[in-house]
Amino acid sequence: MTRSESPDLCLCLTLVAIFGGVAACFNSGGKAGGAAGATGAAGTTGGAGTTSAAALGAINAAASVLERGRDHQRTAHWIEAGLTKANVMTKLSLDTTFKATFNGQLSGVPLYVASTTAGKGTFFAATRSSVVYALDGATGATVWMHSLGDGGHGVISSPVIDAASREIFVAADVAGTHQLYALSLDTGNVMPGWPVDVSKLSSGGYPFNSKDQNQRGALSLVGKYLYVPYGGYFGDGGNYRGWVVAVDITNPASNAGWATGGQQEGIWAPGGMASDGNGVFALTGNGGSQNHDDSEEIIRVDGLAVAHHDNANVFFPNIWKSGMDQGDKDFGSCSPLVIMATGGTPATMIVAPAKPGHVYFLDGKNLGGLGGQLKDLVVADTGAESVYTAPTVYKSPSGLRLAITTTVGAVCPDGKKDSQIIGIKLDTSMNPINPTIAWCAPTSGDDDIRRRSPISTTTDGTANPIVWFMNGAKLNAFDGETGALLYGGGTGADDCGGVQRHTSPIVAGGRVVVGGNGHLCAWSVH
Repeated sequence: MTRSESPDLCLCLTLVAIFGGVAACFNSGGKAGGAAGATGAAGTTGGAGTTSAAALGAINAAASVLERGRDHQRTAHWIEAGLTKANVMTKLSLDTTFKATFNGQLSGVPLYVASTTAGKGTFFAATRSSVVYALDGATGATVWMHSLGDGGHGVISSPVIDAASREIFVAADVAGTHQLYALSLDTGNVMPGWPVDVSKLSSGGYPFNSKDQNQRGALSLVGKYLYVPYGGYFGDGGNYRGWVVAVDITNPASNAGWATGGQQEGIWAPGGMASDGNGVFALTGNGGSQNHDDSEEIIRVDGLAVAHHDNANVFFPNIWKSGMDQGDKDFGSCSPLVIMATGGTPATMIVAPAKPGHVYFLDGKNLGGLGGQLKDLVVADTGAESVYTAPTVYKSPSGLRLAITTTVGAVCPDGKKDSQIIGIKLDTSMNPINPTIAWCAPTSGDDDIRRRSPISTTTDGTANPIVWFMNGAKLNAFDGETGALLYGGGTGADDCGGVQRHTSPIVAGGRVVVGGNGHLCAWSVH
């Protein structure tokens, strides 16, 4: 597919990240803002709604949420000036005027595209019913909807959006085959050259087995490459492998996949793969053999799904076999995070949590191969399935911080063990950086809740650090310095039901937003 270039549309981004601002201005491919839209074309067994590009208009990418975790690094951190600790404690409540509803279960996180017109934007939700919805950011009303087809498991993962080409990329299991779609943000139309049929791929002599493969990891878009991870289904059933599929979005006919060398070794984590700008880092699960093929490792995959097995680009722990493989304690049940400017040594660091209660800290330029971690921080019961998390990173007045979730046996300063959010301090004065557990905050012990992940906010990149977590039907906010509860969810009128496991909030348009089955909920300062 050749993209039409729009030299008149220039998106100026000011990416005010937690580690400094980066400004970029580029010409956008795709439609110019304000161009006339069309009635959406029918999908394989469904159709799109009707809208126009004018409804969305020019995109403010810096204020948008284009992927899970907010950025390629999966920092899961937002800067929002109105979310001070004082405001959250006294003025935060559910926005009852926002009525975003749709049909179907939402397993991934919603995404948000902000308009350059103040107060306008659009939410996007992709459901287990294989229907993608565009929802008005102010009222929640349906702008368009598109059915990808009937049958299969639908959409389990979080999509990814390219603001430049005005497309949303979605992975779906439709009628028993895995398909990758690109839809117009403006109309819901399927873009030329899509979908890509993943079931036709093979790697290393292994064909992609759609029946047994499961896709729940969030999608990544790095440069022109779309990256999509695959694992299996609950119970390690069937003939599946860990896969990373890559598609050149400028020419979707150019696509390929990398499959792990051993059977199983799935890439499970809903938080998806992290990136330092060069491909993605994938975390794999337990294997079906006695050998280390690709099980329990973090590995760089770049280009059209090229995996790199040299020590600079792969790491697996010394306990990969006895402490992980033999006990079904997948490394790949958690998502990695990249810290690009730590302020210490190393300058780029990979944070890789693992199901059996470890968090590994790696040099982003040299992962280290077998046992090559810089630090191994024990955060929970190492004999149990105690960590399923996508971390968040933020700066506070006292330094660089992480927050993760645990399920059982948390290692906490107060001695409490089960179902905790853990705040980790990174001492950048040490060489290498030294992580220590600073605080714990309790969560529900329900298994669907304790497998969710936190996010964080500050008001300017450092001040008012807050960690957010969806604790049952209640949104919780914790002081990022101490773990003290700032907001416990308010009254029953502030509850949001139907939120699935493995999800997390986002911050969009000054609000904290969570997706549940059939609806979005938004909290704001009133």
